[in-house]
This record gives sequence, C-alpha cells and structure tokens, in this order.
Amino acid sequence: MPKYEMNDAAIDLPTNFTDKTMHLFTVDAPGSSSFTFVVSRAPMEKDDTVDTFVTRLVSEMRKTLPRFELKHQGIREIDGETAREVDYQWVSEGSPLHQRQTVVMSPVPGEQRMAISFIGTCPKTFSAEKRKEYDTLIDSVVLKRPDDASFIPTQLALDASGFVFVLHEATETLYVLTNLAELMRHDVTEMSEGVAFFEASGAPLALRAEPNGQQAWKAPDGRQFALWTMDPKVAPSLHERLTGVKAVKGTAGIQTIAAVRSYLATVGNGN
Repeated sequence: MPKYEMNDAAIDLPTNFTDKTMHLFTVDAPGSSSFTFVVSRAPMEKDDTVDTFVTRLVSEMRKTLPRFELKHQGIREIDGETAREVDYQWVSEGSPLHQRQTVVMSPVPGEQRMAISFIGTCPKTFSAEKRKEYDTLIDSVVLKRPDDASFIPTQLALDASGFVFVLHEATETLYVLTNLAELMRHDVTEMSEGVAFFEASGAPLALRAEPNGQQAWKAPDGRQFALWTMDPKVAPSLHERLTGVKAVKGTAGIQTIAAVRSYLATVGNGN
C-alpha cells in the first residue's frame, strides 16, 4: 500500500481509497454570526475542465441539497489560474445556509488531476463584512506548483548553425568548431570517451547512440550518434569547465581562454 503523507503524520493508504483532503477554518466569536471556510480536494475526470467539473457539481447539489437555490455562477481568478465561483443557498436541518464556493484545478501534475474548492459558509446569508472576508481569503491564495518544469532534451539538427565546443579532457584542450557539420567530418569513435560537448551558448550536450534509419553522425562501423541538449542542473556549462582548460584551438578570434570567456559573456552564459 502506498504511504500517504500528511502535514503531521503518514499512513499506509489502500489503493482503492481516494484523496479528498479537507481543511476546516471557523470564526465563532460571541455575538457574531458564525462563518466557516473549508478547503477541499476532489479528483477530476479524465477530460474534465473547471467548467465541466463545476457544472457537474451544481447538478449534484441540486439533487442532494434540500431547497437548493443557485444565486450566481461566474468566473474569477485564483493565483493567476482561471477559476469558477458558485453562490447558492440551501436548507440544512431546517436552517438556511448561504455558501460561496470557488473551484480551481490544481497546477501540480499527477496521475489524477485534482480540483480544489474553497467554500465559505454563513447561516442565513453573507453580510457585506463576510463577503469581503471571503474575497480577501480567496485573493490571498497561493497555489502549490511544481518546483521546476521538467527538462525536455532535444536533438541538435545536423544543419544546426553556431559554434560547437569540444573539450578533450585528457589533454585539457578545448576545440572550437564553426558548426555541427564541421564537427561531423571527424570520426565520432574518437570522441566517445573523455570528451565533453557544448553548444554555441556554452550549454552542455550529450552524445547518444541513435537507431538505424535516422539522420545522425555515422561511425565507420555503422553505428550512428547524435548530440542532444542536457539539463544544466545535472551537467556543468562550458563556462564552469574553463578553469580546467589549458589550451584552445579554434576559429579566428576565439583561440584563447580569455576570448572564449568574452564570447560566452556576449551570448549570456558567461556568469
């Protein structure tokens, strides 16, 4: 069973259980009208949008909440994300309740998309003060988002323009080639080990074997390779590697370490 993490505990949760986490906040001071604010989560269906989710929600409330009356349904925003708000009244155990519910889709990706609902409830009706309090709460929401967007590697086209840098680690020599076509005139098998590649900006590149039939850098034995971009968080840039370079062999104007540093500064990767 997967372990379900909560703020203050963890529990082994059976796979057939659904996460519908709820947080309840209430104001019940003497002499004032009770006001509760609930944050709840519910799974969305595969093709749901916020619109279809809220439409289904209203339909279900019409069937299950006694004397349900929809007063307003509209669009608003939560932390830059499009949301939907419904304003409605119903009767609970003989007492009228007034609720405002704002629904937004969680921006955190996962196997199951989640709808987050922010629900304010007042007995009888929302006063102007409680309306302002609810709006202030909604405006203060900051949604949890992924820490970083996932890096998606891309293959360099064979006709890609711009410099290609090749660092021969054994000799600590940096070669500056005018473009990828010039690089591919060399035997790729000579560069399969102890060599680091960088694109024109100085960002790291990875040499990968490619399936037969695709355009690639061909070795004499028939194997094929291509250069792919790499996540800069897991591989150092050329600027970071320059401290280990002893010699530069390259095109006119970029034949010293200082010249390489100057060039990288002009393309925004020299920090």
